[in-house]
Amino acid sequence: MNARVHFMMLLLTAIVLPYTSLAAARAGERVLLEFDAKHAPPSAWKVQGYAFGTHDPEPEYRQRAAVVSRNQRQYQTGRMVSPEFLIDDDYLQVVCSGVFHPTQCAMVLVVDGEDVRSCSPEPGCGFLGFDASPASLPAPVKLFQPPLPAEYWFDLRPLRGKRATIEVRDEHLNGHFSMLKLVATDRQPPAGAKVVTEAVRWLPDHYEAMIDGDFLVLPVGALGGTPLQAVTVQIDGRKVLEVDLLLAFGSIPVVGYLPVFDLTGHQERPLKVSYHSYTGHDPAQRSIEPLIGREIPGRVASDERPAFHIHNRIGLLNDPNGLVYVDGVYHVFHQFNYNTTAASWAHYASRDLVQWEERPVGLWHDGMGSMHSGSAVVDMVNTSGWQTGDTPPVIAAYTASRGMGGSDKIQMQCIAYSIDGARTFTKYEKNPVLGKSQALAGGSDNARDPKLFWFSPTRGRDPHARDGHWVMVLFEGNSLNIYTSDNLRNWEKHGHIDGFHECPELFPLAVDGDPNNVRWIMYGGSGAYHIGVFDGERFTPETGNRIPMYHNGRCYAAQTFNNTEPGFGGQPRRIQIGWQGGRLGQLSTPTELTLRTTPLGLRVCKQPVREIATLRTRSVTLDGTRLIPDGVNPLAELKGGLYDVELEADLSHADRLVFDIRGVKLTAEASADGLQLDGMKIPGTRKLSLRLIVDNTSMDVYFGEHGMFYSPKMITPTSKGIRVEAIGGPVTFATLRVHELKSIWK
Repeated sequence: MNARVHFMMLLLTAIVLPYTSLAAARAGERVLLEFDAKHAPPSAWKVQGYAFGTHDPEPEYRQRAAVVSRNQRQYQTGRMVSPEFLIDDDYLQVVCSGVFHPTQCAMVLVVDGEDVRSCSPEPGCGFLGFDASPASLPAPVKLFQPPLPAEYWFDLRPLRGKRATIEVRDEHLNGHFSMLKLVATDRQPPAGAKVVTEAVRWLPDHYEAMIDGDFLVLPVGALGGTPLQAVTVQIDGRKVLEVDLLLAFGSIPVVGYLPVFDLTGHQERPLKVSYHSYTGHDPAQRSIEPLIGREIPGRVASDERPAFHIHNRIGLLNDPNGLVYVDGVYHVFHQFNYNTTAASWAHYASRDLVQWEERPVGLWHDGMGSMHSGSAVVDMVNTSGWQTGDTPPVIAAYTASRGMGGSDKIQMQCIAYSIDGARTFTKYEKNPVLGKSQALAGGSDNARDPKLFWFSPTRGRDPHARDGHWVMVLFEGNSLNIYTSDNLRNWEKHGHIDGFHECPELFPLAVDGDPNNVRWIMYGGSGAYHIGVFDGERFTPETGNRIPMYHNGRCYAAQTFNNTEPGFGGQPRRIQIGWQGGRLGQLSTPTELTLRTTPLGLRVCKQPVREIATLRTRSVTLDGTRLIPDGVNPLAELKGGLYDVELEADLSHADRLVFDIRGVKLTAEASADGLQLDGMKIPGTRKLSLRLIVDNTSMDVYFGEHGMFYSPKMITPTSKGIRVEAIGGPVTFATLRVHELKSIWK
């Protein structure tokens, strides 16, 4: 996707705020162009392409509709061209904001067919209008802050008396102008103004080396002052990647590093990285300092960052994608963005679901669209035909999304394949596999997030069953639609279920571990689910209303791993990771899902994966502790800050049990009809069963005998300790165990 309520959903409703002009025209000055959310270009200007209008193919209509809109910002190109005019002023004052690209997103003065003056919006406009460079990350993120304008003064004095035209060029798929105002004036530029006396020179440059490491890591600059540009990577003369990056070259300060390509298997081969600079290639002095090795620099381990959750080292993070288990390795991809309007799939891998290693980006945005959400599978019986040798291919299904919202958005379903165990992917040359019929003038705002899995009528989710077929669950409109395919390329639509929004999931669980009693779970982005049956083409709910999976917490777009080993009741182990949000983003603790009979009925139950125990460094066991009101805190000696807490407590004689965990309160209340925790009720018992996983930035709460209530909370700790207090009477703990945990990040 990139969709995502609380994040991408905001994108779909984004409004470009009107710009209060810095270039208010004075007496004797002429406003040649004012282009923003309220002002279209003068009728004499020609609007070419789609970047400044709408997708409507009728040029005259596009001309009338040419105002700034987020719909036109992404993956649309075009120009606005002025009528020819006589230069009879000293200066042209240019105030603009948008994407910084010296030549493809530029305001250009043309004389005698030649570019003589040019400028591009700087500091530029990144994702959602703010800077996602590392230097800005500690500050709270402000969504949709208007992009900062830049001001330039074109020196026209040497050109007086010549005839000229002005071209506003948006020829970059990730480029756009948020606003532009041009004022012809004889007024002198103010002190410190950027005076332009020529057109920008943007020259080919490159770096070459022999490969002697596993990762290619490139330096990037901050949003301000770093132009967006196309970077091409070649190995042995073959192009393996072309992607838009804010590459730090020349004197541009390096503020971080992006791992752009996995070089495993390419040792001692020639590598060439091509890009542009202001000076061009100079063999005596290279203009970038790439890294080729096994380390990705720049991860900060601190008490203000997650200690054992996947989180962004640079840029922005949201929904998990492509969760798949391949040959002993768990692979997690997630939505990632570094100062472009398009998203990519960042990549992490682990052998134990706990110790995560960052790897190069798995799927980069491209000319077909932003890499929105999707899933990954292992094609064990090679239905795709892409297998080489004994290694089954890994297939990723994703949404290529063009445009930023409304009916102008075009979303298509695509696939990519990996023949090296999910290290690198090749995009299918005949993409899209769904959505080809969408014309430029049509579009679709709601067709995204394909969830793939293999289904056998005789052996369920067994990926080796040769009588099976592929299933895709796809969010379209207000429904989750079900498609099937024999080869991952050609898809047939079957049933649909209304009432879900994006990020679909569908999987089987054994009821109370009984392999002969299996139900299927369907949910969307919020996690609210139906329990029902699935016949390979249609899902039939057995629950009247959807059941919440989370309560009063922060978890969205959760996805489960494909291709896992058998677990509870013989079904594939159902391990889930979601987007836990926060100021800058982290993924949730991996949890294992089961389906159990509870006091509330049949429920999906969640517990942290058993592997979390490998992070324990010290354990305090206080089983049998009796806590009285105003008594001594039995956990006073714990100061580590990272915890795994297990407890079973009898509140039969108490009113409340209050936890203060790193300064965050959590209260269990007892009453005649049961227990209540943070608004969630368990009837018929006063025995509390609780599991807490506490990191520097989050606290996960599992409530109930089987963890049927899960509330992932983002926290801002004020201490590192834990305090527990009984109110209204004594509390006896059958189990009270606190395990201090360690960080996975160096």
